[in-house]
Amino acid sequence: MITDGQERLGKWTEEFGGVFTLGDLRVLNGELSDAGIYKKVERWVANGILVKVKRGLYALPSASLAAISARIDPAAYVSTGTALSRHLLIGSVPARRLQAVKVGVPRKYSCPRGDIEHLSIAPQLFFGFTEENGIRMATPEKAWLDTCYYAYKGRAFSFDLDTDVDRAKLNGARVAEYLAAYDSRFCAYYDRNWRIP
Repeated sequence: MITDGQERLGKWTEEFGGVFTLGDLRVLNGELSDAGIYKKVERWVANGILVKVKRGLYALPSASLAAISARIDPAAYVSTGTALSRHLLIGSVPARRLQAVKVGVPRKYSCPRGDIEHLSIAPQLFFGFTEENGIRMATPEKAWLDTCYYAYKGRAFSFDLDTDVDRAKLNGARVAEYLAAYDSRFCAYYDRNWRIP
């Protein structure tokens, strides 16, 4: 049986991508006291109507990790293997794992929907993404360079940068334009290992 609150929750799903802050849920159930909201949210989590992402943030079981990531930090953009896979430059990456890039302290979040990792990047390298429906996504070229940059910094990925990425689909001029923002040591390393002919 669907309750009135669940019906309203369903109506807000598209607008919020199935991800709700506690404040959203307070507005949705305006007739309830704070204690009543907490009890209702706890009941929804116990019954599988919502999953708890982190303190004060909840999602429908159908919500995408990209939508959850965007509600955790709207400035972060999806990148590395997650974006390369979405742009069809590599085969699939683990479906229950997402990496995004932001300025500031790196963070990891685990919830029943999967794992989200927000990688940290310098402010001068925070560019090269588009936004659609509130979700920022790296361009193919920036996702490629971000992956190379984090590999250069020692991060391992579930795919091989040399053999698993279809670099022929990348815009070489755009890669060169983006590379101008990186420090000379990374650029030299990139030239030795991954330069697109």
